[in-house]
Amino acid sequence: MEFISAQMIKKNIKLNSLICEIENIYKNEYNVPLRQVYNINPKRSSDQMMLMPAFSRQGYYGVKVLNVFENNPTEDRPRVKAIYILYESKYGDIKAIIDGTEITKQRTSAMSAIASKFLSSKDSKKLLVCGTGALVPYMINAHCAVRPIEEVFIWGRNANKVKNIVKSYKNSKYKVQAVNCLEEACGFVDIITSVTSAKKEFIKGEWLDKNVHIDLVGSHTKYMAELDPHGFSLGQIYVDDKEAALFEAGDLINSIKLGYVKKNDIKLDIKQLINGNKVNRNLKNNITIYKSVGHALSDLATAIYLFNSFK
Repeated sequence: MEFISAQMIKKNIKLNSLICEIENIYKNEYNVPLRQVYNINPKRSSDQMMLMPAFSRQGYYGVKVLNVFENNPTEDRPRVKAIYILYESKYGDIKAIIDGTEITKQRTSAMSAIASKFLSSKDSKKLLVCGTGALVPYMINAHCAVRPIEEVFIWGRNANKVKNIVKSYKNSKYKVQAVNCLEEACGFVDIITSVTSAKKEFIKGEWLDKNVHIDLVGSHTKYMAELDPHGFSLGQIYVDDKEAALFEAGDLINSIKLGYVKKNDIKLDIKQLINGNKVNRNLKNNITIYKSVGHALSDLATAIYLFNSFK
């Protein structure tokens, strides 16, 4: 049995290879039950434990066990902590115990890169990142890996955190800068990736450029939101998994509830995008929206990739 730490993952993982692994697993048969969510503290419903299993036909299955403590960032602690257990299918042997927090970061950004590859404009040069948490560098790397990004704009409610992110890219090949006015930035960028834990939507549809691709990653429960209800009605909607998104994606659910969009307005999920293998975008006046709540199959694909890498 292997133990694969976060440090080992960061040192050895190759994003393009991971993207290929995820795309390959989505081309085969699999079974992914809806994740199970348990409240840890009756007095704080935001403290949760989640179980995310996935089963493939490639000889492996696995489960991610993660804790989400919403208030941890206020004390400079990680919001999400997880571990992943990878099994082989023939005898049920445990093949690897892997840092699940790092798996989550890697697969989340890889999934966004895959969606962007199919949905954003091929000549996208300006990326706006909303949020200041641990996912920010992963999302920058992911979008820059599939599009010719030249400028990266960072927006967040904590000015000091924004400043520190910008400073960390001082010697980067990308021009990274802070954004004070979110409304203005939404009007001129090619891609918006949002990785916040916001409880109330803060991106307004009326601000959006007509050709923007929006990557909504942060709002992964029915009590969270990033894009306003009207915003969803302005673009073509894609998701990582339709069943999960309709059950957990707070901002999308609210848009449907208020009548801005219908369930059938969701065009395709990530499996259909991958298997269709074509760009689903008309570059003229066409907003595309990718809504992700986290899919356990991408966790499994990442775990398999890592296990094979360290054999």
